[in-house]
Parts: sequence; C-alpha cells; structure tokens
Amino acid sequence: MLIAVHSSDSVEFLDPAISSMTFGQTRQPDQVVLVKDGPLSAKGESVLSDWQARLGNKLEVVSLRESIGLGGALNAGLERCAYPLVARMDADDVSFPDRLERQGAFMEENPEIGVLGSAARELGFDGNAGPLRVVAEEHEALMDRLWACPFIHPSVMFRRDLIRGVGGYDASLRRRQDYELWFRVAQAGGRFANIGEPLIWYRFNRDTHKKQSTLAAWRQGVIGFRGSRKVGLPVWKQVACFAPFFRSLLPLWAQHRVYRLSSSFDPRR
Repeated sequence: MLIAVHSSDSVEFLDPAISSMTFGQTRQPDQVVLVKDGPLSAKGESVLSDWQARLGNKLEVVSLRESIGLGGALNAGLERCAYPLVARMDADDVSFPDRLERQGAFMEENPEIGVLGSAARELGFDGNAGPLRVVAEEHEALMDRLWACPFIHPSVMFRRDLIRGVGGYDASLRRRQDYELWFRVAQAGGRFANIGEPLIWYRFNRDTHKKQSTLAAWRQGVIGFRGSRKVGLPVWKQVACFAPFFRSLLPLWAQHRVYRLSSSFDPRR
C-alpha cells in the first residue's frame, strides 16, 4: 500500500483509512509505505506512532522535511515499495474489506494489465453514503475515455515497475498527477482495467470543488489536451478536456449542482 499524508488532511479520517487497508482486509498487505509530505500536527504524529506500534516492520514511514506535493511524495514512497504490486490509497478514503484480495487476484490472473482501478461509493464528510461512481471496465473503453480520467486514483493498484519505467508521477504538478500519468502509461503501451463494483468509499461533498481553483482547472485541461493528442484521441475529446475549467467559472453552489446534474452523462462511465 502507498499513501501520502499532508498536514491539510483531516486527521480524524487517517486512522480509519489505514485500518481499512490493513487489519480490515481479507488479504493483508505485505508492506505499508506511508509518506509524510512535510511536518504533521501533533495529533497526526500520534496516529502514526500508534500505527507503527501496531504494524511494526510492515509499516515504513518516509518523512519529508517539507511538503513537495503529492506527486513528489508518491515518487519518494514508490522508491521504497518492495513488492511488484502497489495499491494506492488516500488519507481520507476507506477501502472495502475484499479490495486487496480481489485486485490482487485480478492482477495475478491478468498479467498484461498494468493499472487496475474500481468503481467507488461516495462518502460524505459527515459519514453519510453518497451515490455510486460507475466506471468503464475494459482497456479499449478506458483508452476511449482517457481524456476524462476514467480512474478513481485511490482505488488503483498498479505494477510498480511499469510506473517506475515511465518516470513515476510528475512532481512538478500540484494536482492531477494521476491524470497526466495515465497518458504516459498509455503511450508506453500499458494496459488498463477497472473492476466494475465499488471497492472503496470515496470522500466527496460540495466542498470538494473548493480544492479545484480556476487556474488548477485550466492546467487540468492543458494536461488532458496534450495527453489526448499524444495518444491519438479525436479533436473534440482534446477540446472537451477543458469542460472542468468552464465549470470552475461558476459559483461554488452552481458548480456542485452542474456536477450532480451531469453525473448521469459522465463520459468516464
């Protein structure tokens, strides 16, 4: 398991996130690599100390003196991953108990697949269950939807050597590092898949849109435009990558409403 933690992450969610991917799994992880992307609060450090005592040598903590962003933090952790399969996880999400068992079995049975994600069930910050995020499953369908980032990043399991081979995450990007990475994996001939059933609880509510500034949305569009062009997607899909940018120009309440209204037409599905 590979997870990065930043001081801005909600400490109250960190404990259940780690628990769900360790003792909560039907197939236990062989290694947990946790990267501290800069100093944490005293409470955050306390949570990590507790998990170090519980997991022992299975937990490897990589401490960065200052925050370098998610991409750089994940690269630092990836260098410490000792096993060929790496499961990503975010510090505020929760994995279903059979996630590692199902994804591990799928990757073992399908050695040609380099990146495997899953559907997800949204989980509000108040603890209430939200709608299901459905995803396309087959490689061809995922390539066709690559412009819309058809993976839920914290649901992904990938082959370590494939991701290292394409250069890992782009540490210069503050957001959408996974989006850019999938284009490079596709260019390198990597193959994709999703499990169509939810394997994680994905934290999301209307405040999530606050994380996406207009500038960040523009940069996301540029990533998608360039990546879509490189993998040969049609021009209209290259241009459609800027849809989140235009949505970001709306008031926050309108952004959330447009997101919900358009969810049934989500091209990632």
